[in-house]
Amino acid sequence: MAPPRTVLIDAFPDSAFRHREHAALACVDVMLATTTLVTAAAQGRTTRVAASLEEVRALAAGLEGAIVAGELAGAPPGTFEAADGPGALLQRGETSRPLVLASPPGTDLVVNAARPGPVLLACFRNLTATAAALAPQPRVALLAAGWHEELSCEDQMAAAWIAQRLVEQGFEAADRRTAEAIRRWSGISPALAGWGNSAAALRRAGRGDEVEFVLAHVDDLAQPCWAQGAEVQVGEAVDVRRAGGRER
Repeated sequence: MAPPRTVLIDAFPDSAFRHREHAALACVDVMLATTTLVTAAAQGRTTRVAASLEEVRALAAGLEGAIVAGELAGAPPGTFEAADGPGALLQRGETSRPLVLASPPGTDLVVNAARPGPVLLACFRNLTATAAALAPQPRVALLAAGWHEELSCEDQMAAAWIAQRLVEQGFEAADRRTAEAIRRWSGISPALAGWGNSAAALRRAGRGDEVEFVLAHVDDLAQPCWAQGAEVQVGEAVDVRRAGGRER
């Protein structure tokens, strides 16, 4: 008898080190890193992800005319041309310009999860597509970035909804916490994410349009998105089988 297929929900950037050698991975940072990356890749924009100032500089140097977006503590003035956020990206309309995004903790999580095989990037926009890409795998870990070292409701919602889709296809929750998350968030309206701490922080910063974008774009992309090292792509051909881990 074949062992059960399992899905587990974990959180924060360091969680990637616990799972990247053992499971297919999907990283979730709804507000705003993975939503920005998924949106950029869906535009057909050349997209890269970074977690340090050194990585930002190296990636931007290799991409002519790159938009460097996000923020990093200690970065000198002028490092970033734009804030993170799918709304701001779409307003630019400059899809010929590449994007380099550094937006912790989400981009930290994606970089920590890097390995020879691809890592899926999930948000509200590609829930079903992400679940479909993960469904052939025996072990899945859904990793939420969190917000200021706390679990964010929108990341929990997205991870739980993907996990629920996998359970409907025969997966089992890997632990009690995952099972409880699926029960807690099943059937909840995406609008609830608008009441979370990360949404409130964005509104205080005058960026409520990004919250509204997230809430208005749920499962509207039919293709999965993944990171292969620093490169982010969207498309049908995703093989997320474990390819072995490597120390960073």
